[in-house]
Amino acid sequence: MTIVLLILALVFNLLAQSFLKTAVLGIKFDSLSVTFFTKLIALPQIWGGAFFYGISFLFYVMALSRGELSRISPVSQALTTLGVVLISVILFNEPLTALKIVGLILLIAGTIILFL
Repeated sequence: MTIVLLILALVFNLLAQSFLKTAVLGIKFDSLSVTFFTKLIALPQIWGGAFFYGISFLFYVMALSRGELSRISPVSQALTTLGVVLISVILFNEPLTALKIVGLILLIAGTIILFL
């Protein structure tokens, strides 16, 4: 059951990050200004991202209640990082470099070691 909760938290986290990235496409953050924050607050994708982060948070807390923090957190973060890289390559056409691949392999290996 814990893994199901982690996967649900992951899915909603990735949805949130996708919404937020979509919201800021074409908006340049140059400085802290009222205009910038007004633009952000007016975007429905920002609110969608916040909503999905909230749902992700709830599933993550439920997973934490069922397992050890030292296992839940690294697995969650590794899955999120892997998912973010995949989404960034597939949806946002960001480059998948050899260095990113090496980093992901090391991340997965480290997570497996921590989980054992």
